[in-house]
Amino acid sequence: MFKNIRTMLNAAMAAMAILAMAVPSAGAQENSSLLDRILASGTLRVGTTGDYPPFSELDQSSGTYSGYEIDVATQLAADLGVALEFVPTTWDTLAAGIQADKYDIAASGITLTLDRLKQVGFSTPYLDSPLLPIVRVEDAAKYTAWRDLDQEGIRIAVMSGTSAEGSAKAAFTRAEIVSITAPALDYQELLAGKVDAAITDTVFIKKALGQYADKIVAVDPAHFIEGQPNAMMTVRDDTAWLNWLNTWVEMKLQTGFFDALFDKWIADK
Repeated sequence: MFKNIRTMLNAAMAAMAILAMAVPSAGAQENSSLLDRILASGTLRVGTTGDYPPFSELDQSSGTYSGYEIDVATQLAADLGVALEFVPTTWDTLAAGIQADKYDIAASGITLTLDRLKQVGFSTPYLDSPLLPIVRVEDAAKYTAWRDLDQEGIRIAVMSGTSAEGSAKAAFTRAEIVSITAPALDYQELLAGKVDAAITDTVFIKKALGQYADKIVAVDPAHFIEGQPNAMMTVRDDTAWLNWLNTWVEMKLQTGFFDALFDKWIADK
């Protein structure tokens, strides 16, 4: 942003300032808002993992994505009036991808955390999916609350790079936290008997319980380990872009857009 020319400047300096405003430098263009760059490029680049139904799931045969967050990104691009490009990413590299300008936003059922906010920005949250542990049905009677899992010799699976990993390491000081890297999944390790429990959010647990209701069960589902506000990850310190993005979220919350997505992808699934 250029400062106003003060009357005390001489004519030569005034002329130089006018020229500077008329012909923006390369540096000024580079420092423009992400909003301007998206509109200029005509494409919104969205990083997504494709391994986290019902938020983001990749159909390997067709190469197409589907899920709650895919619908969010699709509507966002439509309202921006630009094309949509999905960029594959992993939980371990979500923030790095934003910082390296590989994509404009990341949307995959990502939790807004204070630690992540040190590196990247987030939209206003639009969903909360708190953390819960799941165990095998035959072990359910051993644990009446999630804190009962915090014992020596207990192995708890979490997905590497997720907010659940950091939360589990903070909440469980005696149990062993086992970080799982995609394409393996935390609850698959539980089903295989490699760990004693898995920790993930209530939405993903709902999906797992729907598939394996006879094999796994949530521990004390009325009491969560902690809340998990979901939002879109993006660049930090870009006021114009964050204002537009947050206003978009607020307007969609008011119109029931996110309620409809909840009913489509999460409720009674």
